[in-house]
Amino acid sequence: MPIAKSESLFLLIQSLSKSEKRSFKLYVGRNQDGKDSLYIKLFDLLDKASGLDDLLLKKKLGELSNPAYSNLKKHLFEQLMIVLRLLSKEKKENFKIREYIDFSYILYGKGLHWQALEVLEKAKRLSQKHFNDFSLLTIIELEKLIQSRHITRIKGDSIDELIDQSEYLITRVSDRITLSNIRLKLHKQYVEKGHIESREKEVELMDNFSASMKKINASKLEGIEEIYYYQSYVWFYYILDQFEECMKWSIKWVNAFKESEELQRRDVDLYMRGYHYVLTSAYNVKDVLTYEEYLIELEQYRHANYGKLNHNSQIVSFQYVHNGRMNLHFLKGTFQEGLKNIPSTIQRVKRYANKLDYHKVMVIYYKVAWMYIGASEPKKALGYLDYIIDLTDKSLREDIQCYARIMKLMALYDMQEYNLIVKYSKDFQQFYNKLKHPNRVQLTVLEMLGKLANTPIFSQKDILKAYFEKLKILKENNFEKRAFIYLDVLPWILSKVERRSIGESVRGV
Repeated sequence: MPIAKSESLFLLIQSLSKSEKRSFKLYVGRNQDGKDSLYIKLFDLLDKASGLDDLLLKKKLGELSNPAYSNLKKHLFEQLMIVLRLLSKEKKENFKIREYIDFSYILYGKGLHWQALEVLEKAKRLSQKHFNDFSLLTIIELEKLIQSRHITRIKGDSIDELIDQSEYLITRVSDRITLSNIRLKLHKQYVEKGHIESREKEVELMDNFSASMKKINASKLEGIEEIYYYQSYVWFYYILDQFEECMKWSIKWVNAFKESEELQRRDVDLYMRGYHYVLTSAYNVKDVLTYEEYLIELEQYRHANYGKLNHNSQIVSFQYVHNGRMNLHFLKGTFQEGLKNIPSTIQRVKRYANKLDYHKVMVIYYKVAWMYIGASEPKKALGYLDYIIDLTDKSLREDIQCYARIMKLMALYDMQEYNLIVKYSKDFQQFYNKLKHPNRVQLTVLEMLGKLANTPIFSQKDILKAYFEKLKILKENNFEKRAFIYLDVLPWILSKVERRSIGESVRGV
């Protein structure tokens, strides 16, 4: 079972706050003899451990057999989850709603029909207050079951109201599920295939999306369904590389959250994600004013609410804000200034090492590497690029792994390590040969760097100028231009031709 895995248990214990650990010890002390409990000893060992070593743990626990050790871990995990649930239920309305529903089932089983309905009424009011439609549907269906089987002396108009509520909820829940499915399909397509790469695929996506959205009556959407509706359009235009439209719909997404403090409280991660897509879209269309406006808003929101965010939301806010800061420096060409934030960003990455997947670390390290190259410190970029290149799982953001290889050659060129460019170009060419669809920008830059490495310095300027023109033409191609978002190679080339900094070239391109 997953909950018996040592790593899952270790990460859970490492994530606990001091107050949560104290509450767990108090809970154990009230329910059993904590001193003699083996699973408490396991808890203490994992709490103090800097790493995971199952053999050493089993030895310290008295040479436990594998089945006994597995059962011990499972029991500890379950006890921890019980305590965390008890700590959370006062803060989360969902726990209280589910508790009321459980109480009503117990009362109904005792034959206390009226009392069960009274508890369900409390659950209903709480669900309505917090827009918990799925729980509300369960509550109403349970009310209907009781009403249909017993004479409860409820007035006829109350029965009609119950039926109306049920029918209204069916529509809302149906819309939410439909929109959730649309969003999930778009996300699946992007993860598997990335952005649209041909006119044929573009038409296919547009037809499928249009047919799906016809099922939704947008004028009747409210609350989270409205957010999902906007999010669906954001993903649709994002895959199509239509970032002006993507920005328009992501701003609608953010504004809908701004108008509802309840929605913000209910799903703060989705609120911040809306900001992330505004920033991403503004960055891709080089809209500095919009970018700065929404980055300031996101930073202010994070600062004002950081203490209220759970651990996961704090990590999400770190990613969006720190990536947002770096992208603003890229937009404005202020690489030297951007270096000041790098130590703080790397410190956070190390702090959240167990909570960040490889994809998120890749994105951050890729941006850090570009910051160093843009600030004329290419040697410091190499370690971050090698981290990406050395990842054995090539399914992780293949695009970034491709661009990291090219960026490494760019850094080596800045360091005048021409022999290393020749060496790594051969290795990287094998990587690109394995790709099903390497884009023309990648291959063109790779070709340019190979020629530069084999050309005397005094003749390199002509090569740079020629490839600058080739790449400018590629940038006009709708299905190639996105490569320049990931690899801002034109300012880099221009800085060599005009003998100025990349930052100055960014502001001049």
